[in-house]
Amino acid sequence: MTVAPRRGNAPAPGGKTGRGPLTGIRVLDFSHAAAAPFATMFLGDMGAEVIKIEKPRGGDGARTMGLPMPMLGPKDSEYYVALNRNKKGIVIDLAVPEGADLARRMAAKSDIVVENFRPGVMQRLGLGFDDLKKLRPGLIYCSISAFGASGPWSERPANDIIMQSVSGLMGITGEVGGGPVRIGAPIADFSSGLFALSGVLAALHARELHPEGQHVEIAMLDAALNMMSNYIPSVTTLGYQVPRLGRGHAQIVPYQAFACSDGQYVMVGAFTRGFWQNLVGALGHEDWLTDPRFATNAARLANRALLAGELERIFAARPSADWLKVLEKADVPCSPVLELHEAVRSEQVRHNASLMAMGEPGKQYEVVRSPIRVAEWNSAPATPAPTLGADTASVLRELLGLASNEIDALAANDVIRMPRS
Repeated sequence: MTVAPRRGNAPAPGGKTGRGPLTGIRVLDFSHAAAAPFATMFLGDMGAEVIKIEKPRGGDGARTMGLPMPMLGPKDSEYYVALNRNKKGIVIDLAVPEGADLARRMAAKSDIVVENFRPGVMQRLGLGFDDLKKLRPGLIYCSISAFGASGPWSERPANDIIMQSVSGLMGITGEVGGGPVRIGAPIADFSSGLFALSGVLAALHARELHPEGQHVEIAMLDAALNMMSNYIPSVTTLGYQVPRLGRGHAQIVPYQAFACSDGQYVMVGAFTRGFWQNLVGALGHEDWLTDPRFATNAARLANRALLAGELERIFAARPSADWLKVLEKADVPCSPVLELHEAVRSEQVRHNASLMAMGEPGKQYEVVRSPIRVAEWNSAPATPAPTLGADTASVLRELLGLASNEIDALAANDVIRMPRS
C-alpha cells in the first residue's frame, strides 16, 4: 500500500514562494470549543486547507462564548473568531446517515482528521480512526479528549477549568494562605492544542513509514500535567507539596513581583547566580553574596520569608520607574506588571506586529498573529473565521463534485446548511 502524494506543488527547498509548508495538505476539522480549534488554526496558518465541520443548530459552541463582536454577526464571538482563522466553514448534520456519509467521503480526500468529542462519539457515527483509515491510506487522525480514551474518568464531561482543577494547576496557584485560583488563560485547552499540533506534524513527517495511518491521541489531563513538569520529580519522589506562593515561585528566590512606593509592581526574575549577583549589587547588598542564608538558591528557598521581607521593604521605598531603570542598568531580568489592555499596546508588541487586523473594512477586529515566523512562508494573508456554513456549497461542489441540485436537495432535507441570505 502506498501513501497518496500531496496535492499541489510543494515549495522548492530554500525557495521564497510565500506558500506555507503544508500547502497541498487537507485537514477535515470536526473540532469545537478551544483545544482542537487552536491546533487546526495553526495548521491553517502553515498553509493547510482546513475544512471545519459544524453542527446545524448553532454550530461550534465557541460562537457564543465570550463577548459578541458587534461589527460581525450574533454567531461570531471574540472566542470563536480568535481561534478559527484560515478555515473554510461548512455545516453538516452528522447524526443523520446522509451527513455522516458526506463526512466519510470528505475524509477519503483528506490527509488529516482532527476531533475533540468525547471518546466513542466518532466511532458511533462511523467516523472513527478504524473506519476512516480504510478509506484514506496514510490518514493522520488526531483525537483530543479530556481524560483519555479509556479509564475511570474517560466518560466525564470536562473543559479547561475542570482540567486546571483536577490536574493540580489551580492547586498550586493562589496567594499564600489563600484558596486555589484559576490561571487567567485557558492553559489546559491551549497546551492540549499545541501538543496535538506537535503530534500531527510529527505524524505527517513520518507518514511514509506508516502507510496504514496514524492515530494521535491527546488527553487534556496529560497536557496539563506537562505544564508542571518541573515540579513532578520532587512531588512524586520526595513527597514535596508545592505551596501557593502568590507572586512568588516554589523553586527560585527571588522570582516574584514587588510593590513599589507608587503602588505599581516590578517583576524581578533573578533565576541564575549571575543575575542574583547583579541584583544584590544594584540594591547595595553585596554582603548577601556571602551570607549563608542567601548565598545559594537552596539557602534562599529555606529563608524565603526573611529575604522576601527584606526585598519588599527595599522596593517599597522608591517608585517603580526608578527601580526599572536601576535593574535594567544592572542587567537584572525585570519588567512592570502590565494589565492585558496595556500589554497588547506595548512598544515591543507593536514592533513585533504581534497582532493583526482581520475582516473587511468596517468589520475589522484584531487577533494574535502566530508566533511562528518564517520569512519564506509568512507572506500569505490570513482569512477571517468563517461565518456559520459559509463554504458549505463550494466545498461540496469542489471536493465531492456535487451538482447544484444535489446540494439543494441536501439542504432541503436539513442534512447540510448554507448561509442565510
